Amino acid sequence: MRTIQTLLLLFLTLKTSLALAVDPITIIWPSPPGGGGDIYFRIFGKVIEKEFGIPVMVSNISGGGGSIGVAKMVSSKPDGTTLAGAWTGPISIAPHTLGVSYTPDDYIPVMLFSSAPYVICTRPDFPANTATELLALLKKNPNQYSFGTDGPGGLGQLAATRAFLSFGITQRDIPYKGAGESRVGLLGGHVDMYVGSIPPILQFIQAGSVKCLLVTAAKRAKALPNTTSLSELGIASEETVLWRAIFVPRGTPPERIAYLEKILETAARSPEAMKFLDEVGETLDIVKGPALIKQLKDEHDKLGEVVKAAGLAKK
Repeated sequence: MRTIQTLLLLFLTLKTSLALAVDPITIIWPSPPGGGGDIYFRIFGKVIEKEFGIPVMVSNISGGGGSIGVAKMVSSKPDGTTLAGAWTGPISIAPHTLGVSYTPDDYIPVMLFSSAPYVICTRPDFPANTATELLALLKKNPNQYSFGTDGPGGLGQLAATRAFLSFGITQRDIPYKGAGESRVGLLGGHVDMYVGSIPPILQFIQAGSVKCLLVTAAKRAKALPNTTSLSELGIASEETVLWRAIFVPRGTPPERIAYLEKILETAARSPEAMKFLDEVGETLDIVKGPALIKQLKDEHDKLGEVVKAAGLAKK
């Protein structure tokens, strides 16, 4: 009898392992095809299929600032075969600005892979040459200067507002439709500051037509080694960055999550994925387990406070 039980246990274990290994995976990317996240997770798919023999499909489900795709993942069967890639917006911002059908209790963050700070840049003739001088000038002259961002309730606006609130600063946000338009606004003299990601502004920094004084991350950015970080200003806890992560529905079995961690980290550390991050100015930043859950909860709650302070909370 004991032998039969042992054989049965081995059979069930083998069956579970095979199911974990060969079930096709769908990664929902809640944005249109062709963007950075879409490309990044398609790289993951190719690596996972090559290394583990698992078919991976990336499904683009856009709308609602990414929230429609995340909601689709949340309502999927919690067997670990339907995942959602996401960024800061639909997880930590949209719940406060747009209203969404899910809460943090409806999903499990599996792994965060990359992060990239936003930057605050000015033209060369702006009367501040360091982050300290910039903040002192802005505090002394409330609402006298403008900063261009990637839209109301966007990460740029909230990243700048969060840093400014730490020093009691209020200035005028000018929302554009994206970082490209915000950059044009700065170069054309329509706004005093650019707040956005690094790639759209990098060539102008290198050419000397723009100076960047502050990154919205706790550490300095690899692409801008001379630009001050939040840690150096004593506000490391106010970091706001663009990140990419994978989520699964609440109720997904722990053993499935452990297996996903294994294959996803292999993909994230692959030469193909690392090359992509280097090209777009992002940093490999692996976070998982309880540390990731706490990080995202803290960010969700803090950005909720910033949204209220900026008058952007959903009605």
